[in-house]
Amino acid sequence: MNSIKLSNYYRLYAFSDYQSMKAALPYMRRVVLAKALTEVEETDVRGYVWRSGSGFKNYLNPLNSQLNKSTAINSLITALQALYKNNGFSARYIVVERG
Repeated sequence: MNSIKLSNYYRLYAFSDYQSMKAALPYMRRVVLAKALTEVEETDVRGYVWRSGSGFKNYLNPLNSQLNKSTAINSLITALQALYKNNGFSARYIVVERG
């Protein structure tokens, strides 16, 4: 699957093209963010990838404490790297789903 769990509440989906993202949106329950990766800013993803110490420090090591803070964009990029490592296809569009 083309998704990774960001926290207990949010899941990140990556799509290689706009058509596949649009086709998948009706099957998702609560979409909170759907954008092209080049348009994503720090404020867009801060609440989803950087909640109370959760996130990714690097693609092998989830962020578990407040002592290891990184920026929300870095955490998003690392989550996308972990997703790429699992699936092997690039992310040009991302969707964050609450569920």
